[in-house]
Amino acid sequence: MFDSPVVSIHLSPGLRSYAGGHDEITVSGDTVGELLEALGHEYPAIRSRLTSGDGELLPGLAIYLGGRSLRDLQGLATPVGLEEVVSIVAAGAG
Repeated sequence: MFDSPVVSIHLSPGLRSYAGGHDEITVSGDTVGELLEALGHEYPAIRSRLTSGDGELLPGLAIYLGGRSLRDLQGLATPVGLEEVVSIVAAGAG
């Protein structure tokens, strides 16, 4: 993944404690799924809060690439480009 885009992931307050208290983390990947995998590798505690054992996104999460919901795109297979921003919002998060 040397040539993969580097992307900022913004975490809602309810997820920050699983990522060392960070509200933003920079990871690399070619798709949103790869970004989440990299995030889970760096912060293992957050992995079970994002995806199920079979790699599916958990209910109650909303993920946005820029301002567009992954539900309107290609889900976890959505490709990412340079300098994009991914936001992960947990249900009930403010």
